[in-house]
Amino acid sequence: MRRRLAALAVGSGAALVIMSAPAGAHGIGGRSDLPLPVWMFAYGAAAALVISFLALRLLWQTARLTRAAIGRLVGRPADAALGIGSVVLRVLGLALFALTLAAAWVGTEDSSRNLAPVVVYVVLWVGMALLSAVLGDWWRALSPFDTIAAVATAARRRAWPGPAGEHPDDDSLVYSHWPAALGLVSFVWLELCYHSRAEPRILAWIITGYSLVVLAAVARFGRGWLRTGEFLAVLFGLLATMAPLFRDHDGRVRVRWPFSGLATVTPRRGTVAFICIALGSTTFDGVSRTRFWSDVQGTSTGWARTGIDTVGLLWVIGIVLAVYVLAAMAAGRIGGTDRDEGPRRYVHSLVPIALAYAIAHYFSLFVIEGQSFVTLLSDPFGRGWNLFGTATRLIDFTVVTPRQIAWVQAGAIVVGHVAGVAVAHDRAVETMSPERATRSQYPLLVAMIAYTAGGLFLLMSS
Repeated sequence: MRRRLAALAVGSGAALVIMSAPAGAHGIGGRSDLPLPVWMFAYGAAAALVISFLALRLLWQTARLTRAAIGRLVGRPADAALGIGSVVLRVLGLALFALTLAAAWVGTEDSSRNLAPVVVYVVLWVGMALLSAVLGDWWRALSPFDTIAAVATAARRRAWPGPAGEHPDDDSLVYSHWPAALGLVSFVWLELCYHSRAEPRILAWIITGYSLVVLAAVARFGRGWLRTGEFLAVLFGLLATMAPLFRDHDGRVRVRWPFSGLATVTPRRGTVAFICIALGSTTFDGVSRTRFWSDVQGTSTGWARTGIDTVGLLWVIGIVLAVYVLAAMAAGRIGGTDRDEGPRRYVHSLVPIALAYAIAHYFSLFVIEGQSFVTLLSDPFGRGWNLFGTATRLIDFTVVTPRQIAWVQAGAIVVGHVAGVAVAHDRAVETMSPERATRSQYPLLVAMIAYTAGGLFLLMSS
C-alpha cells in the first residue's frame, strides 16, 4: 500500500509539472501564450514539492546517498584516457586564459567584437557551471591558476626537495570558504551591478588583479588553498558533486547516481554564505529584470545605477540567506540536534537549487550568445581576422524556441528544488527516526516552496 501511495504521489507530482504552463523565455520573446495563469503554475510547482516530500517520507526511511556516492569504477581505459585528457585540458585552459587576457588588454574596445566578455560571462561563468554539474570537476584541469601552481610546485620540489607545503585539513579562516565567498560576491557585483561590466579594458584590469591575488595566495598558503579559497574552484567543485562522473582520491574514474555526491560535501566556515551568494545573485538577476526594479532605478545611470543595484543585490542575498538560516535552525531544533549547526548540516541541499537558478536565468544567454564564441575565436581582437574561417558566422536565434527555453527553465527550478528536498531528507534520516526526520524537514520544505514560487514568479514577470 505504501508503494502504491508513493507511486501515486510521484505520478501526481509529475502530472502537475506536465500540465503547468511554460514560463516563457528569459529575456527573449514574450509570455502572452501562457495557457495557465502565473499563480496556477507557481502553485503547481509548489504542490509537486509537497507531494515529493510525502513520497520521500514513505519510501526513503534510511540514508542512502552516502553509500551511493562511492560509485563504481569505470575501468582502466577510462583512467588512462582521463589522465591524457587532463594534460590536454591544462594546455587548452592556459592558452585560452592567455588569449582572453591579451584580447582584454590590446583588442578592440567594442565588447561585441572582443573575445574577453564572451569567455568571462558565457563560456566560463555559465558553460563551466553546466559542464561541472554534468561531467564532473573539469575546472581542476582547466584552471590556469592550478596549472601555474602545479608547474611552480614541481620546479620548487626539483630545486628544494621537501614537503609540498599543502594546507592542513583545518577550518581556519585562511582555509575556510570565506575568501571564496568574497571573490564570488565581487564577481556577481561586477556582472549584475557595475555599469561598465563588459568593457574589455575593465575586464583586463580585473582579470590581471584577481590572478595576481590568487597566485600570491598560492605562493603563501600552498597549492591546496585553491580548493577552498579560489571562488571558481569552490563553485565548480560544489556543482561537480552532483555529476554522475567523478575521480576518487586515487585518481580512478567512477560513476554514481546523479546528486548522490552531495552527501560528500564537507561544509567549512563560509560555505553557507558562499552558496547563498550564488543563489541570491541569480535571484537578483531575476529581480533586476522586473518592472518593479525598473521603476526603482528610474532614469539613473553610471555610478548612481551601480549604487542602486549594489543595494538591491545585497538586499536579495540577505533575504535568501535569512530564509535558509532560519529554516535550517528550526529544522535542527525540531530534530533535536544543535540548532546553530543546522545551516551547515543541510547547506548541501542548496547546491542543486543554485544550479537550477543558474540554468533558469542563464540558459538562453548560453544558447544564444554562446554561439559568438566560435565566431570570435577567428578574430579574438576584433582586427578583421578570420583564422579558422568562422568570423562571418552569424548567431542563429532560432536554434531553440522561446517555449523550449521556458520548459528548460521551469523544469530546472522544479527538479532542483525536489533534489534539494531529497538530499536534506537523506541527511536527516542519518541520525533520526523517519518520523522525527520528517517533522524536522517541515521548515526547510516551507523555505523550498518559497524559493520555488519566488523563482518561477521572477521568471514569468521579467
